[in-house]
Amino acid sequence: MKLFGKKVPKGNLLLFFSFTVISLCILLIVSAARAERIAELLGKSLYSGHHKGFSIIESEEEDQWEEVLPEMESEYKDFAIYVPVRDQNVMMRGIYVKGDMAEPPMLSGKYFDHSASWTDQGMVVLGKDHGKDVSARDGKNYFRFNDIDYEVIGIMGTEEDSRINQMILLDFKSAVKISGINTQYVLDTKKKSSIQEIGQKIYDLFEFPANVHIGLEEQDDPSAVVSYLSSDVIMDTMYIMILISFSLSTILITFIWFRFRRQLFYAWSLFGYGRPRVCLEVSKKFYGAAGAGFATGLILMCMILKIVPDVDMIFMDVCRAFGMTLGLGTIILYFCYFASSRYREAKR
Repeated sequence: MKLFGKKVPKGNLLLFFSFTVISLCILLIVSAARAERIAELLGKSLYSGHHKGFSIIESEEEDQWEEVLPEMESEYKDFAIYVPVRDQNVMMRGIYVKGDMAEPPMLSGKYFDHSASWTDQGMVVLGKDHGKDVSARDGKNYFRFNDIDYEVIGIMGTEEDSRINQMILLDFKSAVKISGINTQYVLDTKKKSSIQEIGQKIYDLFEFPANVHIGLEEQDDPSAVVSYLSSDVIMDTMYIMILISFSLSTILITFIWFRFRRQLFYAWSLFGYGRPRVCLEVSKKFYGAAGAGFATGLILMCMILKIVPDVDMIFMDVCRAFGMTLGLGTIILYFCYFASSRYREAKR
């Protein structure tokens, strides 16, 4: 088949169209999944949705968290503790982060990680509505609150009006200094199953006379049918089924691509090509078609972004989609090459 005056093998053309479709599909899935996570995060004011509130009373040591958190760090990962700061003018809370927790959309700078949230130096992440209150000094930005300057490490927010545009997040130590240790807290974990265990650990670590009030009663597990039909599971299952469908079609097309190249394999064997040389030549042709397909899928995705304003894509979405496409393509290539080689050897 000729394309732009140049003869293109049918197998390469089929492979190109297959990876164009699968790349576009992966780009849409990655972008949609990220948008879904952010929407859920914003709707729950940066909490995961399976968070648990608790309070500490009668603690006589204001620095008792200095003893508790290091023990928790060594045993658990992927959790956060928030401490709301009461202020009539702003929505403010302190945050301690350990491990990988969901982050809000950042407009500049970075979000809190463990080192920034557990520090003796006051740090803050501001909602974009507070950006006007930032002052620059010695190459850094600062936000002044209660006559104390906090270093601004990032600005979070969304283009449309949202609650996080008005929020202020402080590092954990600074927030506890403002509110005092005897106050309300929120425990949040990446996995719902971790709430019970980590909450119990906090309860055990605070020594008398300090008292932790946290409800850790076991919840009735929903039935398997209800769990399976939840909105999150349905969406995740739909994404997985789409990927499986396109992966199977790409495997079939790759087998067809190998079939179109049988004569070339025979010619290579006549010229004495060894297996490593054959693998290299096959990989060059395969990844060339796959790369061209991904680039075309990316162009189509950009066209969709212009037409459908609700669809959003960032650079990391492209990187993730490219990695998924490359990984999937590599698995398909070597699976089909192995199967095709076994088939040719069996025919001999």
